[in-house]
Amino acid sequence: MSVMTPARTQNHTADYHQLTPLMRAEFDRVMQIADNTIDATEFNSLMASAAYAAGMPLPASGAIVRCACPHCWACGSIFDTDAPGLIEVEPTAYNLPRLQCPTCVDEHPVDPEQ
Repeated sequence: MSVMTPARTQNHTADYHQLTPLMRAEFDRVMQIADNTIDATEFNSLMASAAYAAGMPLPASGAIVRCACPHCWACGSIFDTDAPGLIEVEPTAYNLPRLQCPTCVDEHPVDPEQ
């Protein structure tokens, strides 16, 4: 008889405010470069570096962002851009979308039509 155990799920989130100052500086640096690059290979490498700096695994989507909620500065959620329940805060001409995390969406959603 075998014993079945629940599958482990990877937590594809991190809290920016829990990162050390060095981790935050590296995360910010690579995210800024990733947001402005036009090279897909460089973008993928930078996303992996950002996830590493945040102490989280890179999700299958290959992209992470920090919550861009305009209603609270306290949110430090770093998350998968393909996570369910996200709202786009504002359109962007750059690589990284400006998204509101699921917690902020629940607590104070942004109206994407505004």
